[in-house]
Amino acid sequence: MTHNARRSGKLGFLGLSGNAAVCIALFPLWSIPYSFYFFYLSLYMRADGVSNSQLGSLMLIGSAASVVAAILSAPIVDRMGRKRSTLIFDLISSAAPCFIFAASGSFLFSFAGMILSNMNKIMSVGYYLLMTEDSSDDEKLRTFNIFNIILVAAGLLIPATGGLVEKYGVVKTERIFLLISGVSMTALAFIRNRLTKETTTGLAIMEKEKGRPLDFAGLIKPYIDSIKYLASHPVSLATALANILFYVYYIVGTNNSLYFTPFFGDALGLNARQTSIAGALYSAGMLAAMLIINPLARKRGVVSNATWGALLCASGAILFIAAPRNSAFVWAIAATAVSALGFGMLKSAVDAAIVIKSEGDTRAAVYATANCLSSLIGIGAGFLCGALYGRNPRSIYIISLVLLAAIPLCFAAASHAEKRASRRAQR
Repeated sequence: MTHNARRSGKLGFLGLSGNAAVCIALFPLWSIPYSFYFFYLSLYMRADGVSNSQLGSLMLIGSAASVVAAILSAPIVDRMGRKRSTLIFDLISSAAPCFIFAASGSFLFSFAGMILSNMNKIMSVGYYLLMTEDSSDDEKLRTFNIFNIILVAAGLLIPATGGLVEKYGVVKTERIFLLISGVSMTALAFIRNRLTKETTTGLAIMEKEKGRPLDFAGLIKPYIDSIKYLASHPVSLATALANILFYVYYIVGTNNSLYFTPFFGDALGLNARQTSIAGALYSAGMLAAMLIINPLARKRGVVSNATWGALLCASGAILFIAAPRNSAFVWAIAATAVSALGFGMLKSAVDAAIVIKSEGDTRAAVYATANCLSSLIGIGAGFLCGALYGRNPRSIYIISLVLLAAIPLCFAAASHAEKRASRRAQR
């Protein structure tokens, strides 16, 4: 394949083409190191003196930073373009925090690292649109499913890292993971930027925005347009609400929570090796959902898949809440397996739904609005987690259960609105 063929977006990979193929082919350079370092990040912070309540403060700080990033994301992505914004904010929010965390796990350094890492609200809007905006709806679904498969597959190696932590200690091992991650993510950002091209919609919006100052009116205009669009499109509104609730759950009750790894020891009394097995099982369950369940259920649509995924996640949360310490490992395995299967279904469906159920010119703004609101709610969730975890570690799954119960209601509303619109169109 020639250099020109790659630059024109003709690369094919796993049945994908163009930007989607490039982004998916290179994604392991991010997902593998991230899976390793994030699993032990909260334990690394605690080893450097960060308390349980300070972990909650860091979640709150991260959510506050992500609110600012989410507000800025739509105008930045529209003016800079999907490609350039992805490059710049991937370096800021993915690579730079690794080097900061590696320097120290203290609260001060963790504070700085969390602020930068939550700038990924800008990067994620640019990246998801760069990856999928020029694709068909079916290719969007396949792209997000493969993306999530790659994201979780590295977690299957976590038990091997548990042995390294026991041998060398969490601080030394985590610093090595962080340094490797920083180098890998830096290389990825530049290689992907070289091989991708700006999307058709991105070029059109950049041309329209050229010369317009980024003043207060320009900053809030995408959100005003987004709110107007959502108010007149009930299917998109219900889908966006489900996305908002999911991403609050994402930072509270999944393996992306700072409390996920400590929970197994604090609430269930598991040791480091048992905890690493549970972490690998979480990845294996998500992988099974994405490889087996999601392709089989694709014809049922994103609404049905997301609803069933939310119900499975809620069942897993109930098992975590009810797990007794005297047989904790068995309960942990059961709860982790159910939660992981549900999460694998839910994440792929939610990620695809918000892109599919919104339209070209408003897509970035809808995405950014959902990110902003999930971050705002995440501030309250982070405060609750910090206040309640020390008293009862199972509180994070009680909060998760409330969030998960609301997601099927949102998708039921979306389905009802879609059927009503279809009946009107037939008249």
